Amino acid sequence: MAEQKTAGSSNNQDINISTEVTKDGNVKVNIGDASEPSPIEQMIAKDVMSAKDEEFMEFSIEKTIANTMDKIKKLAEAELKDEKSPHAKSFKDAYGNTLTATGNNDMVKKFANYGITNDTMNYMLWMALYNDSWVFARAIDKPAQDQIRCGITIISDAKIEEMTTEYKKHSTDLINLIKWGRLFGGAIAVILLKGTSNKDLKNPIDYDKIDEKTVIRLYVTDRWYGVAQHGSQMVSDLADIDYGKPMYYDITFADGKTYVVHHSRVMRYEHRDAPQLIKQGYLQGWGYAEGSHIINELYRDDQLKSAITSLVNKSLIEIIKMSGMRGIFNGAVNKKGEEQLRKRLEMVNWGRTFNSLTFLDKDDDYQASEFNVGGLADLLDRSMRIVAAAENMSGILFGDLDGGFSADEVAMERYDNENLSNCETYDRKPITKLLYVIAAKYGIKKENFSFEFNSLLMKKQDAKRLEGLSSFQSIISQTVADGMLTISQGLEALDTYVKKGVIDFGLKKEDIEKVKKDEANQMENINFDPENDEDDETKETDKTKSTKQKDARRRLFLFRRH
Repeated sequence: MAEQKTAGSSNNQDINISTEVTKDGNVKVNIGDASEPSPIEQMIAKDVMSAKDEEFMEFSIEKTIANTMDKIKKLAEAELKDEKSPHAKSFKDAYGNTLTATGNNDMVKKFANYGITNDTMNYMLWMALYNDSWVFARAIDKPAQDQIRCGITIISDAKIEEMTTEYKKHSTDLINLIKWGRLFGGAIAVILLKGTSNKDLKNPIDYDKIDEKTVIRLYVTDRWYGVAQHGSQMVSDLADIDYGKPMYYDITFADGKTYVVHHSRVMRYEHRDAPQLIKQGYLQGWGYAEGSHIINELYRDDQLKSAITSLVNKSLIEIIKMSGMRGIFNGAVNKKGEEQLRKRLEMVNWGRTFNSLTFLDKDDDYQASEFNVGGLADLLDRSMRIVAAAENMSGILFGDLDGGFSADEVAMERYDNENLSNCETYDRKPITKLLYVIAAKYGIKKENFSFEFNSLLMKKQDAKRLEGLSSFQSIISQTVADGMLTISQGLEALDTYVKKGVIDFGLKKEDIEKVKKDEANQMENINFDPENDEDDETKETDKTKSTKQKDARRRLFLFRRH
């Protein structure tokens, strides 16, 4: 039994091949040292085994290897040229850097190609961004603070001063609820009542047991930390504010213990809405994270800032030519010579600390190369505006850098409208549940009050309302003096304007019809016989007749509701 060994190589990778003649006269080819040969080795073995002549095998193995490797190379090139091939992209560039958006993590393509990503589910991504990026942190924090800072107006016939005071005590917890909800797409706040045991958390809130001595606390956590649906039961009562949401939750509290909590005790905050297919499946019933739709703009903004910083650093390049540098680069200088050269370089910078002097040997050469970096400020400003616009916070996210925060009144009004819209869309339900508990504490039934969110520009709006109220009051005074309204009607119209901002004189269709009938009756009693006008003794002057007709019409308007 004879054996031959031949070594072939490709791309610095050795391929070991051995041939063996068995007792029955057949040739056996062994490829590689491993028990399982690689795909390349398998292809070579197949080509080698195709030769049946033993003498041909002895002198054609190396040639067979070369032909097979050439075949593999052509197949690989064809694969890379095929843009639809899943291997093409990975072979073109195996390096990728997410932070610098280079290699196979090219962010430029993301600005033109869109798809469903799992960014909302990337808990650590949002944690890192919130921790490292002040722009992102402000985009999360400021709207949350403003949505609570704007306050609410409770509308009720009962005394609501105590309700308002109690509500303000929970401002910090409410801000955290909205903040973590914006950051991760959802959050919850568990309403904790003094006197309620941990086992009772699974029972609905008994509002009748709540009184002024009841202490209310909120435990806030985001959707990822210690929150899970307990079972599959959902709220099916159409009248319930939590309709369609889980009936029970498994909540892990700060002490690490988990309890089953009834939905009536949970203030659930869901951020940006999604289609049902995405919301109920991919998002597990929660909302999109706020950063999911602006992350590309944040990447582009940070990349632009890095590029600008690099350009500024390179705007002045100093070149110092000294003898002996080539030796250092080639490693030909000993340690002592290297230390001497370093001291010379230290002397170059030593004088700059005091009076910007540079000391060089007469044989040394110094060159400074600089270029203009104008226009970078405009690029940075435009990038900031794009990021702010993506967050609906134009003029607010970064502030007005030229004239101060309050200089752009239009931006403030636009942001105020966005803030009120977010309050109505995302905050009303969780805040309503809290107010139900607060109202029960002070003996007010939930059916006997409502609330509205205030504007961030309330002071400015109050000034405008006072101007409008003064003008409206003048109109009412004139209409009452003309007999078109009674005093009580004027007061009712003024009260409606103050409370609702609506101009309503309380006129009804039946009142107007009644006045028309009374006017017709009054007009019939007025004598306009032209024969009496010919009698000078009984003729009234035009002035007197006009006065009487005017008085008659004025009396007609007094027949309105009183």
